[in-house]
Amino acid sequence: MIGISAFKIAHPGWLTLSPLSSSGLGSHTQQDVVIKWPFYRPSSHTAAAGSSTLKITHYALADELQKLFNKSNVLYWAKSLLNFTYEYIDHCINAASSPPSFQIPHVHFMDAGIALAFSHHSSNTQGISNQAPTADVKAGTFSAVYLLEEPVTFDSPGNQTFTKFIHNKD
Repeated sequence: MIGISAFKIAHPGWLTLSPLSSSGLGSHTQQDVVIKWPFYRPSSHTAAAGSSTLKITHYALADELQKLFNKSNVLYWAKSLLNFTYEYIDHCINAASSPPSFQIPHVHFMDAGIALAFSHHSSNTQGISNQAPTADVKAGTFSAVYLLEEPVTFDSPGNQTFTKFIHNKD
């Protein structure tokens, strides 16, 4: 596990799409990604004093899909608007008689996407058996959803500056 935040668990992973995407996530085989899975803390959970146990519960599949779809859609639009903003800034700088007297910072939204997991067998399989399971979930059924993000990387070992401008905590 990479870490746990206020409402997501992050794990390392890799992604290979077929066919490969032209850019961004899935543009090369075995691309490193961060796999995020949302959770919530049940309201009835009260940790005992001094307990290091954290009780979490995952959302129903339909709720999980909606939450991650909304988040990835917001990331998509935010990244598009940021790119449009930088194109406009570059256009204005090129049209100006002299460059600005200050440096314009370049920030970056992480590439992100949704990964849908599908079951390869029924959820009603019982141990090792020669009998066909009585399936209540058909093979190939949608079984989980994850948010995939590009990992934070640095240009060189000496340049490890990362500032998170948008976060979920105070």
